[in-house]
Amino acid sequence: MSDSATSVVSVVIPCRGQGHFLGEAIESVLGQSYPALEITVVDDGSVDNSYEVAGRYPNVRRLRQPHRGVAAARNLGLSESRGEIVVFLDADDRLLPNAVELGASALRRRPQIAFVAGMSRDIGGDGTVLREGGQRLVTQDHYLHLLEDCFIWSGSSIVYRREALEAVHGFDESLAAGDDYDLYLRLAYAYPVFCHGQVVTEYRRHGSNTTRNPGVVLDSQLQVLNAQRPRLRDGRERAARKVGVRKTREEHGGALAERVLIEWRRRHWRGALTGIATLARCDPGGLLRLGARTA
Repeated sequence: MSDSATSVVSVVIPCRGQGHFLGEAIESVLGQSYPALEITVVDDGSVDNSYEVAGRYPNVRRLRQPHRGVAAARNLGLSESRGEIVVFLDADDRLLPNAVELGASALRRRPQIAFVAGMSRDIGGDGTVLREGGQRLVTQDHYLHLLEDCFIWSGSSIVYRREALEAVHGFDESLAAGDDYDLYLRLAYAYPVFCHGQVVTEYRRHGSNTTRNPGVVLDSQLQVLNAQRPRLRDGRERAARKVGVRKTREEHGGALAERVLIEWRRRHWRGALTGIATLARCDPGGLLRLGARTA
């Protein structure tokens, strides 16, 4: 990789129906302290004005695809960009001004690593800070710790080395959610990675976040963890994966059970039955606990 002061950083912004936030995301990239940037917005079949919003910025490249999901949008942006370093910024998130510079500098100093992950803080729909701090800083055994828990709160906080992304073939487009978690695991298995304690990203929490659908997250995260089974090298990693499965079921299975109860009490039978079917497939113990609560 060439010197970080001259290496082009490609910022890929996948967007579906987030035109009302997209301008803030783009402007957070334009406000970076790092000089050599290219910005690509990939419109994933939006029906709002996302494509038009991106067009207001002369230096932003726009791509369009029929709705295929965020993983496919990220992969398209990766294939159509040229930087040796890559950032995937969600269209409803914002980068802090030194985010790219911190990541590019860390990659330059550590030529063996695949990515650099910083910290994020939560903001609301209006941009006000909701939560500051609390994210765990992991300094070693990253693959092991990722098996136990996805300790990286926001994918927008990561700066990647393109060479590593291409070596593992980018994001898995078969996943409905958790494609970023899956990528972290595959990269941390194959390469060293580095995490630092500085906040570089603002993660926006609002009603349309994918993470608000516990059934989708439960199913996808278990798929991700189960896909790691053939790679596990020793008893520590096997035990860590079991911890990850248990935590996933406790957190997202528990949230799904709460959603099912709410849907049932509101007589929203379709939503309740869909949730019950997901619990039966992914978290049978959660289904039993739900039965006890409704008995």
